[in-house]
Amino acid sequence: MPLLRVIEPGMFTTVQDQGRPGQGAIGVPPSGAADSLSLTIGNRLLGNSDHAAAVEFTLLGPSVTLDCDAWVCLTGAACPGARVAGTEGPRPLPWCEPSRVRAGELIKIGRTSDGARGYLCLSGGIGVSPVLGSRSTLAGAHLGGHEGRRFREGDAVPMFGTGRTPRVIPGEFHAWLRARLGRRTLRAMPSLHTDRFPAEAIERFVSAAYTVSAQSDRVGVRLEGPAIPIPDNAGLLESEPTVTGGIQIPGDALPIVLGVDRPTTGGYPLLACVIRADLGALAMLRPRDTVRFEICTIEEARRLDAEQRLSLDRCLPPCEEGPDA
Repeated sequence: MPLLRVIEPGMFTTVQDQGRPGQGAIGVPPSGAADSLSLTIGNRLLGNSDHAAAVEFTLLGPSVTLDCDAWVCLTGAACPGARVAGTEGPRPLPWCEPSRVRAGELIKIGRTSDGARGYLCLSGGIGVSPVLGSRSTLAGAHLGGHEGRRFREGDAVPMFGTGRTPRVIPGEFHAWLRARLGRRTLRAMPSLHTDRFPAEAIERFVSAAYTVSAQSDRVGVRLEGPAIPIPDNAGLLESEPTVTGGIQIPGDALPIVLGVDRPTTGGYPLLACVIRADLGALAMLRPRDTVRFEICTIEEARRLDAEQRLSLDRCLPPCEEGPDA
């Protein structure tokens, strides 16, 4: 099996696929790509199945070489400085377009410019062994991915390197994706404990601008800004299952939006939940970004998710399952 060789690891670079849902009963969160929409698009452009594993990086991408010729695709946050260094000199690595890379050429991704996370997808996908049905990394539990951790200099990560036929998408699709990832007003629907909060809690929440804390990661996005009044009986709430996108209000009254590596249970009151159609935009939030929220109904959340999926499938239909699935 050919290898992806890590020259420089970047910042929190891991293997991720579409995650391992359904393992919450044994205390394992779904993990997977924080921005599953971008991962899906990168895989479909390369002819991979939606479930193929890719390289996810945060703020600063890695530098890698491949043991074999392959098609690659860079999705998620834009990386203007991304380059491929070959024998004929460096060439740009474009965003959201398949590119042919020769064995031994240096792929240098560099910094993201308009979002927190990016994805390097490869033809065939990353070939690490599945754990609980997924190749995703849960670094906090040393589970899955490449040795259960982020990349380090000198790592050699297996890749399938199968021959696939890349696809081309119309130029307006780039704008479609950027619009969704670039949202800084996230839509949220009422959640488990909404009715237990004081009446002014939701009003204060939707009227405020919050700043993303530097203490944010794949577990959750911490927000700084106006405090939210919490329920009088908040300390008496029983621990209950959590959900990605859930907006918890802990004891300091500042919201935490739960991510894909979240705990599977929690006892903080849940004010609202970011809708699935906006989870990609949530994953793009960088420290010091400003974000707002607006409340929508569950029916609207379902409609927006269905419309997004339909738009994607019409423009870029799923590919057949293969060894990367």
